[in-house]
Amino acid sequence: MRFFPHSFFFAVTLFAVGCGVQPNWRGPQRLDEKYENMLHKWTHSSQIYHFLDSILLVHCTYLAPEFRDAFAEQYLKIFSIDPGKVDSDLEKIATSVGRRHEFFLFADSNNPEWNNLDEKDSVWRLGLWGADDQPGVPPVSIHRFEGRGPNLKAFFPYLNRFGRSYLVSFPLEQSNGRPIVDHDKKILELKLSSAFGTAMLKWKVK
Repeated sequence: MRFFPHSFFFAVTLFAVGCGVQPNWRGPQRLDEKYENMLHKWTHSSQIYHFLDSILLVHCTYLAPEFRDAFAEQYLKIFSIDPGKVDSDLEKIATSVGRRHEFFLFADSNNPEWNNLDEKDSVWRLGLWGADDQPGVPPVSIHRFEGRGPNLKAFFPYLNRFGRSYLVSFPLEQSNGRPIVDHDKKILELKLSSAFGTAMLKWKVK
């Protein structure tokens, strides 16, 4: 019995760092295979635990050029209108011109007051890296979407009715003028950090 505390701590540690996070891919709209493939390819997930409590669940889609193309095709097939003529959450993504590194980020926290990535006094700090020897670059802007309606969920079916969605934009270059994406490594790593821990999401880019 004297070994139980250590065994319990080890089990808790495994639970905290070893559980994969799988998004829900079933939404209200049947989507084209091309768009679904792009959504799977460019969406990564992470979760922060404090012992057995989930502090933050994150699903994040990098709006890569090929994802934007698939998104635009899917949008036109469903609505058959110019997204530039409609002012809503979904159209903000459709009309984004891609001059920055942009991410559609969905966060679900067990404490709604902590789900405030867009606020100045947020507990979370966001940064983007292209290599380990780079300094992290903070976002240029964080836009919180007001709704979680069926149109937005159709394109991003991992949304639920508890979390919040954000459009997070980072510059293409570091403060010294060098590109964030390292020429050789070709990766982007997004980190959400707080006193509770860090959620890390990494993409291989072209």
